[in-house]
Amino acid sequence: SRPSISASTLQGLLRELSRPYSPADERRINIAGDDVPVDDRGATPIALAFHELATNASKYGALSTATGGVDLRISRVGPSVKIVWIESGGPPLAGPPERSGFGSRLTEMSIAQQLGGTFTRQWKPDGLKVEIEILAERLSRSS
Repeated sequence: SRPSISASTLQGLLRELSRPYSPADERRINIAGDDVPVDDRGATPIALAFHELATNASKYGALSTATGGVDLRISRVGPSVKIVWIESGGPPLAGPPERSGFGSRLTEMSIAQQLGGTFTRQWKPDGLKVEIEILAERLSRSS
């Protein structure tokens, strides 16, 4: 389960994970900001969160339309890393879903327990916004 060389940083990992959802010629998922080391310790919960968000965006959100997209912004703030997922160009949102699925609950628990972080969602009319804040030291043994 060790990440490949290109996935040894957070941006590298997210780029690898985004390939099935965002072919290079379409750029439907844009990743920008700071970069931090990540190894198998942090890769699993980050991958779980990314796949949950991307799968839901493909079914119901910005990636379910031909013109929708996602901006992923990464920033290092002291001991924390903040990842912001912003969807746009998808169907309008009326608010949060009536119930939370197993994948969403597992993702929140994984971010909190494994990475010492928080996972918050905002259902805005123009798209979902998710903020994940995690402890950088839990992403990699070398952080």
